[in-house]
Amino acid sequence: MLWTLTMHAHDAASERPILNDPYAAELLARVDDPPDLGLSLGGNTPLICARAKLIDDIARGWLARHDEAVVLHLGCGLDSRVLRLDPGPGVQWFDVDQEPVIDLRRRLYPELRTAVAADVTDPASFDLFPADLPRLVLAEGLLMYLDPAGVDATVHGAMTRGSTLVADTVAPWVTWVAGLQPAMRAADTGFASSTADLARVAPRLVDELSLVDATATRTGGRTSTAVRLFALVPHARNAMVLQTYERA
Repeated sequence: MLWTLTMHAHDAASERPILNDPYAAELLARVDDPPDLGLSLGGNTPLICARAKLIDDIARGWLARHDEAVVLHLGCGLDSRVLRLDPGPGVQWFDVDQEPVIDLRRRLYPELRTAVAADVTDPASFDLFPADLPRLVLAEGLLMYLDPAGVDATVHGAMTRGSTLVADTVAPWVTWVAGLQPAMRAADTGFASSTADLARVAPRLVDELSLVDATATRTGGRTSTAVRLFALVPHARNAMVLQTYERA
């Protein structure tokens, strides 16, 4: 959660921001012990911010077509997306995460009334939200941390009829490689599912974007060159993708 917030803040302060989150730095300044990303995590900043930018753009386009709707931002962490997108009065927006995260979010965002504590892997949790309006489900940096059963429960619980899911996911081989990253090992976390697990349980796939390509086109200099070279490696281009699903 703090890694992502720090990446957003560093991006906004850079000469060529990708996401340009105007809220991240101010929020990070209120954290007592902000994390040091180091080289390995810091190098992921363009990818993480390109992911957030794409999701913002997709959500903004979807909201432009739906004056009255429900948005579920699952695994919201400390992200400021609801402030960045500023949805209209007909949109019921819910920032959803585990109870300790929501408690912190409420302290750091006291002006917001969108936070809801819920277990996304418990289908009954979704009874908390209106089911009679078009629904947009945003799952950023979430599904790969759930095991296949958790992905199944989350997708089926969140996606009502006529709903749209926007989620990033990783190739099966990435779940293994990510476990070698020192920062993730130190945090005792890792990836537990992949694109294959999501594809097995999700409804109709309507779009897929390579986050590797998105990073290459939104950066410059050595970073862009390095990412473009990485994309030439077999299976690397789809190491991390952003997928959009719709349920009829």
